[in-house]
Amino acid sequence: MRINRNIAAMLALTALAFAAGRAGWLGAAPEASAQQMQEQEPPAPEMSPDILAAIEAGMPGEHHRHLDQLIGEWEGMFKIWMEPGGEPMISRGTAKREWVLNGRFVHEVIEAETDWGPFTGISYLGYNNVDGQYEAIWMDSTATSIYFETASYDPDKKVMTSRGTYRDPASGKVYSSRGMMDMSNPDRHVVVSYMTGPDGKEFKSFEGVTERKMEKK
Repeated sequence: MRINRNIAAMLALTALAFAAGRAGWLGAAPEASAQQMQEQEPPAPEMSPDILAAIEAGMPGEHHRHLDQLIGEWEGMFKIWMEPGGEPMISRGTAKREWVLNGRFVHEVIEAETDWGPFTGISYLGYNNVDGQYEAIWMDSTATSIYFETASYDPDKKVMTSRGTYRDPASGKVYSSRGMMDMSNPDRHVVVSYMTGPDGKEFKSFEGVTERKMEKK
C-alpha cells in the first residue's frame, strides 16, 4: 500500500538523519568539549509531500471527536429478530467503550446473557481520513466471520447511519444491511438495524437501547 511505503520511507529518513548526527558527533574535533558535542543536534529529515500527506491522514481529527460521546460504560437491553414477523430474542447486557491506538479507534466490548447462553461481541469504530467515511468491524462469539460496515454521521441530528453486507449461512447469498444510532441524548443511545430477508424485503433485525452507567454517590 502507498501509505505503508510512505511511512517506511519516513522511518528510513529519520534513521538516516539520526545516523548522520551520530557520525558528526563521533567525528568532532578532539578539542571539542563534551558539552559542545551534546549540544549538536542531527539535522531534521526532509519529507516529501507524499510522506507529509500520509502523516496527516494518520492523525485523528474533528470526525473522531464525534465519537467521544460513545466512551464509557453502559447498560442495555437488546432485541434480535431472526426472521420477519418473528418474536424477538430479548437479552440484557453491558457495553464498555474506550479509545485505543492514541485516539484513532473506539474499542467496544459487549457482554450479554441470551437464550443461547453468554454472548460476547467486540467492535472497532473509527474515521478513515483518506476515504472520508466512518468504518467499523464487528466480531462475536456466535460466528467465525468478521462483519464490516461503513457509516456517515449527521452532527446536527447526532445520528450515525451505517451500511454493510453479510453472507447468509443457509443460502450462501450476500445480503445488505443498514443501521442507525441515535446519540442525541448523551446518556441514552438507541440503535436500530435492518436486514434483507430471503424474499428480498427489508425487516427489522435488531434494536438496542443503552444507558450510561452513573457513578453511585
